[in-house]
Amino acid sequence: MPFAERNVPDRCLFSSTFINAPVALSLRAVFLFMKYAFLLLATSLLTACADNTAQRTEKPVYFDVAGYVKSQIDELSKQKPSVTKRLQMGEKLEKQTTSTINWSRELELFAQADINKPALRNSYTIARPDSLTYRYVLKPSEKNLTVRALTVKLDSATHQPRQIDAVLTTENPLYTAERQISLESGPTAGKNWGVTHYRLQGFQHLSISDKHTFDVEGTVLR
Repeated sequence: MPFAERNVPDRCLFSSTFINAPVALSLRAVFLFMKYAFLLLATSLLTACADNTAQRTEKPVYFDVAGYVKSQIDELSKQKPSVTKRLQMGEKLEKQTTSTINWSRELELFAQADINKPALRNSYTIARPDSLTYRYVLKPSEKNLTVRALTVKLDSATHQPRQIDAVLTTENPLYTAERQISLESGPTAGKNWGVTHYRLQGFQHLSISDKHTFDVEGTVLR
């Protein structure tokens, strides 16, 4: 067999190895990259889960207004009690008694008074005038937050909220609004505890229009 023909397999083997080497290296690089990405993703997920668990188990800084308001919205929506309402918008005054009320909308501002959020942990000063009263006031450095002040007074026997008062303010170049809200609760039929009276008053002012005042008051008939 000629010398050239005898060396053909060697040349083919060398060429095949040389050509396929970059492919093997590329596959190995992809494998290592995927392994690294998987480990990074797994670490991120574990960290996120740990953070979420910490947030769930962390003791609230402020009184749980949102939890109480939500429970009352659920109860009122089931019971559908009659409510005597007084509505004043500017000079216009209306009065009515009705049981057809969307309680999620009716008590929406009270739900918005919730300050018990992780991002707000250091945004309010905390005062305890007595053992049954919680008073929170927005720090001067936190000018952009809506809830400016919140006071919760508990009942001495049940330790349920007897009165919740809050001041909510919104300010920007186009719109200014202030709402003073009050929610009163007490014993109801069947020895339950629930909302008995609420009031929302304040104003809204667009820069291109006049200021509009409002005063809404409701008494729950049990």
